[in-house]
Amino acid sequence: MQTLGTIFENEDNIFLKMPHFFKPLQALNAIILAVCIGSTGLGENGILWFTLIVSLIISAAATVIFALRIQDELMESITNGSVAWNVVELVYSFILAVLCVISVWLSFSFANRSLFGTSAGYIASGLFFIVQTIFYAVPCTVIYRAVQANSETERQNIVIEPAHPFRSNAYQDL
Repeated sequence: MQTLGTIFENEDNIFLKMPHFFKPLQALNAIILAVCIGSTGLGENGILWFTLIVSLIISAAATVIFALRIQDELMESITNGSVAWNVVELVYSFILAVLCVISVWLSFSFANRSLFGTSAGYIASGLFFIVQTIFYAVPCTVIYRAVQANSETERQNIVIEPAHPFRSNAYQDL
């Protein structure tokens, strides 16, 4: 009997695999956040707009890159193969997760201070920023665990022989 995870992993579609199916959800949630923040109508929410726009641009770009399956070629041409796509995705997911947590806090604090209008837009944006935080934190955690497991496997494969007292070169060249 196949589990849901093995069904997703056996499919050919890249967006049905674990950390990658969050990319279209991140872009869709960013559009919903634009509506929520836009409904507030006040000019004091620049950090919220910054987080939203950065999130939308990065999520849409990552979705397009993965849809075209050019992520490996792109990283090869930009970094000459020294940085893997997983590391880039780990970094931007972590940074955006932190920005979304800050935006949750700011949204609810703006809702508390809203004197001239309704605070529904700020409350809705706070709730959707919680969802956006989850959409960035889960792939960040999954990719971090995969990178850690990969580096542990590489470290376990290193074999160092002890120095032999009767050998002319007592230590190996590493």
